[in-house]
Amino acid sequence: MGIFFYNLLLLSTIPLYPVVKFATRRRGSVSLLNRFKTDFPELKGKIMLHLASIGEVNSVRPLVNRIKDKVALTVFTDYGLERAKEIYPEIPSRILPFDFYPVVKFFLEKNRPEKILIYETELWPSLLYLAGKMEIPVFMVSGKISERSFENYRKFKFFSGSLFENITFLARSQKDLMRAKELGFRKVEFAGDLKFDVEKPEQLSELHIEGKRKVIIWGSTHPGEEEIAFEIHKKLKEKFPDILTIIAPRHIGRAKEINPPSRFALRSETKNIAKNIELYIIDTMGELSSLYRFGDVIVIGGSFIPGIGGHNPVEGALWKKPVILGIYGKDFIEIAQRLKAPVLKKEEILPFVEKLLSDEVFYKEVSETIFKSYQKEKGVTDRILKAIGE
Repeated sequence: MGIFFYNLLLLSTIPLYPVVKFATRRRGSVSLLNRFKTDFPELKGKIMLHLASIGEVNSVRPLVNRIKDKVALTVFTDYGLERAKEIYPEIPSRILPFDFYPVVKFFLEKNRPEKILIYETELWPSLLYLAGKMEIPVFMVSGKISERSFENYRKFKFFSGSLFENITFLARSQKDLMRAKELGFRKVEFAGDLKFDVEKPEQLSELHIEGKRKVIIWGSTHPGEEEIAFEIHKKLKEKFPDILTIIAPRHIGRAKEINPPSRFALRSETKNIAKNIELYIIDTMGELSSLYRFGDVIVIGGSFIPGIGGHNPVEGALWKKPVILGIYGKDFIEIAQRLKAPVLKKEEILPFVEKLLSDEVFYKEVSETIFKSYQKEKGVTDRILKAIGE
């Protein structure tokens, strides 16, 4: 009965779709027509892996690489689909159909997948209900349940409970595991967070730094954070005259907008950093993870200004480097805590970095603590594959 009323409510929202699309057009909205398309012949007999948008498409790479011959992807946004086709060109991908019972039923019957994996939190009632009815195994991988979602699901447990009893929940944390058990998922196991399985690049980017210098790398910065980096650089220079600051804006198109206050060089113009260069701007794609190995300290962008949510600190931690996250990196705070990496306010960066660069014992202690925590947490892909029978 619950699924009937859900679909009735969903049907009533269709006239509002053009308004919602217009309001969200810059965030990857999808045309209603695409939502009703059900063709996906490449899915038949394969694993269907569903992702929300760009962030999830990037994070799931370790798992996709292991099952790439038997997986097809569905995403929720145009931007997510664009990114999926860009980084997984050999893997079939499409927009997830509208979660209306007849549409989903036709989609699953026509393109019947072997099993369905849902990354993190994408819960669609009609999809889950029909997968259970058609006996298609469903797994939540790196499953997470926020406090807000937990309270909402508890309020509607009379409805959600019947959906969850068909799903295996592979929790990303012990907190998520306990919440999943309380909500009534069929089977609950700890698997871990896939973000810990970020891999080192197969090809390492070259960089030559003249002289023996302390290097701070600000990775994936957003507007406002470059100014913080410049301010920190200026103050560190008083104590470390040869300090080098490397800045990699999240969106390389912004590199032209950055106005360094000191002598600088662009990555696209040189891979050799002379002694007189104080600031080095990365304006090339796909090199940051590799270049992290040249840093003495890694500062993760998107976390020192509100509204972004941060970026993955594991990319720096796997090089056995001290990694710093800001208090606004809410999407990665839990990962930073499990790495035992410092989460700092803007005014705390300078004294912490100064101590790291001037105290070898402290530097080694922080680096090794983070690296050992990373080693303990990785291996998530293997646990997921074992749980889903691959």
